[in-house]
Amino acid sequence: MQQIAQGMEHLAENGVVHRDLAARNVLLFGFDEEDVRKTSVKVTDYGLAEELANCTHATVAAGQARPVRYMPPESLQRGRYSEKSDVWSFGVTCWELLTSGKIPYYQMTEDEQVIVYVCGGGRLREEEIEGGCEEGLWGMVESCWRASDMERPRF
Repeated sequence: MQQIAQGMEHLAENGVVHRDLAARNVLLFGFDEEDVRKTSVKVTDYGLAEELANCTHATVAAGQARPVRYMPPESLQRGRYSEKSDVWSFGVTCWELLTSGKIPYYQMTEDEQVIVYVCGGGRLREEEIEGGCEEGLWGMVESCWRASDMERPRF
């Protein structure tokens, strides 16, 4: 998770919004079960990325394919993307990792259900994490999903 955050921080510092951060877009290099410090991860797939030339957010026209299960309310409702929308996606990606790869909102079969749920204040649940989660880590994940993008942390 730390290396993913560092990669996303690098993008944010360079004015790039990824817009499709998910576990499926993180590659694992040199996995070593004996020494996890030798493991390296890289954020990939920049197909939906936007450069924020001298501004803090981008608005994208409707009609594009969207990774709804990873998007915050402001992106779902207004097509608005920023570092803070990537922070939301980072929280979802952390949840994926903590649940050993469960699909976010897997119990909802339609994207419209997810949109209504998230925009209505619904969030992914800690109870889905087998064996629970360290309180401090879960608090960080939850902070990524604050309703107001201004209240979410930066990378």
